[in-house]
Amino acid sequence: MGSIDGPHSSVFYAMRIDLKAKGISLYSSPQSGPLDTIATTTSAFLMKNHLQVAINSGFFDPCCKAVAEPKDVMGLAISQGQLVSHPSSTSSYDVALVIRHGEASIAHVSPVQSLKGIETAIAGSAIIVQDGRNNDTVNKLHGADVSNPRTVIGLSKDHQYLYFVVIDGRKPGYSIGTTNVESAEIMLKIGAFTAMNVDGGGSTAMIKDDGKGGFITVNKPSGGKERWDAIQLGVRAMPLRK
Repeated sequence: MGSIDGPHSSVFYAMRIDLKAKGISLYSSPQSGPLDTIATTTSAFLMKNHLQVAINSGFFDPCCKAVAEPKDVMGLAISQGQLVSHPSSTSSYDVALVIRHGEASIAHVSPVQSLKGIETAIAGSAIIVQDGRNNDTVNKLHGADVSNPRTVIGLSKDHQYLYFVVIDGRKPGYSIGTTNVESAEIMLKIGAFTAMNVDGGGSTAMIKDDGKGGFITVNKPSGGKERWDAIQLGVRAMPLRK
């Protein structure tokens, strides 16, 4: 947990995952239903798939009924090597976290590039940290300069560490949220060399296993409860030996 101070303070929660650690694997929402996926909460996704931590991830349509309805995922999505959603043909969702042959990267993707060897992929709206620098040009994107709850995914320079960050918002007196530029400053502060913005607002949620067969909601979703999202990303880890 951390905070950024100023005229309006914001609270964020960060999880660092060692991608090189034995027994660590990523799991994202698989294809299901007549469209790309069927909506669920992040906690239900974590529990169903026996994960240790999970966050909401890609953008989707339609939003935002609290029911298990079919959803279209915006941009590239791949789960366990199976295509869930094709790469975007627009610039709005043309960046993605990609795990290919066990190596992670965050980069722009195109509809014509090869998807061979990709195990997991999650699309975002913008690369907010590029080569260890705040990519402040992304605040020209629609809504990027407005303080909102945010979910951000980052990578260390050597691609060993994956960062999950959720930033609470829309709660005056506690946390108002961040712009993309402010989100980037958080990612740089915790060690990310590249980072991308994914779906935020009422979708922003981080859930972790409580070790007792239940779960803990780490942050405070802005709507007072979890949103039913189209796609999530989680981490499965082997139990630590006693």
